[in-house]
Formats: sequence, C-alpha cells, structure tokens
Amino acid sequence: MSGVIYDPFEGLVKMLLSLILVVFVLFLSFKFRLQLEREIVTATFRSIVQLMAVVMVIAAVFRSENLPLVLLVLAVMVVIAAETSAKRVEGINKPFIVTFSAIAAGSGIALLFLVLLGVIPIKPEFLITVGSMTIGGCMIICSLAMNRFSAEIKAHHNEIETALCLGATQEEAIRPFLGESVKAALIPSIDRLKTLGIVVLPGTMAGMIIGGVDPIWAAEYQLVIVFLLLGSGCITALIATTLTQKYLNITDEI
Repeated sequence: MSGVIYDPFEGLVKMLLSLILVVFVLFLSFKFRLQLEREIVTATFRSIVQLMAVVMVIAAVFRSENLPLVLLVLAVMVVIAAETSAKRVEGINKPFIVTFSAIAAGSGIALLFLVLLGVIPIKPEFLITVGSMTIGGCMIICSLAMNRFSAEIKAHHNEIETALCLGATQEEAIRPFLGESVKAALIPSIDRLKTLGIVVLPGTMAGMIIGGVDPIWAAEYQLVIVFLLLGSGCITALIATTLTQKYLNITDEI
C-alpha cells in the first residue's frame, strides 16, 4: 500500500482550496459575459451535496452486501441518467422512453456480459462503481447520438422530403443518417482508446495506483473499463437512434 492515511480535516481543506478553480471560472464567465455564473454555482453546490449524500448511501450498501439493494441503486442511476439525457433532446416525442431504454439496455447488457464471464465480481463495491461509470458513459453517448441524429435530419431535410415524395417511408428516408449519428457519438470513446496511457491517464487507473495497487493490475482493470464503456456506448447509441426513428416528429424537424 502507499501508506497514505486519510485525514478528514486535511481532505476538507484540500477540497475547499480546489474551489478556487471554480471561482476562477466564475470570474471568466463574468468577464466575458458568458452568463454561466448562476448555473455554475448551482451545479457546484449540487455536486457537493449529491456526492456526499451518495457516498453515505453507497457505504451503507457496501456494508449490507445485499444484491437486490445494489440493483435498486443502479436502477435509480439509470432513471436519473435517462431523465437528464431526455432534457437535452429536442424534436422527439416521449424522449424519456428512448433514453431510458437505450441507457438501461446498453449498460445492462454490457455489465451482465462481463459478470457472466467472471470479469466483474458480483460484489457491491464492484457493481456500483463500475455500473455508475457505465451508466454515466451511456448517458453522454445517448445524448450525443440523439442530438446528432436530430441535427442530421434538419441538415438534410431536402433529401428527406424528396424521398418521402417518392414513396419512401419515414424510416427509409432517415435511415442513411443513423450510421453517421452513431459514429459521431462514439468518437470520444474511440479517441479515448487511441490515446489511453499516452495522453490520458484515466481516473480509475490513477486512483488504484494512488491507493497502492500494482500498476500492471491497475492498467489491466482500466482496460476492462474502457472496453466496457465502448461496448455499452455502442449498444446505447444504436438503440437510441433506432428508437428515435419511431418517436421523431419528422414534420417539425424538416
């Protein structure tokens, strides 16, 4: 182990000192009239309260080692992620149905696959931490895929109108833009893979090394995480764009 002993007071002081960066961002927002001050302050306060509250809940779940309780925590995370992603989407009827289905399926299928293979142990500390990262990654990719799909529809409205006039169904008319949307949503995940260890030293690996874990083991587990994020993200993007075709208000978009 690294021999580092946690000091609650020192940890609090360091966290407060790190808030200087938030104050700096607030200054830049005010100076350049970005009008982000209120949102940044609200987001910062929420992040502190939410994270501390979640840590206490997770600590209790870890101690209980109750699998149904673990699954309930993950389900709540999926619902919140789906609601957050749905708020980012425009021009789609019932966006929550799409985001929830995509995020739940993407994260659930990928996690279950690695659990069945024995890669991820069936323990609360593994399922919740890895699950939360997976759900968070799926949330971002879901938003990117759906927004890009909506943008593609707007940008190619002439081609879509022509296809519809020639007798094509809505799904047939907009299908060519589905692939581009999925590809765009996966770019961050693919770029992270390309630069892993060279440009990016991911948080999971860094945290494990700081905690005293062997660097080789930390690197291996980090690779498990990024492969999981890529697989779950791809499933999420495909489901999100496919379902978007059914709920997209095509007349409003074009």
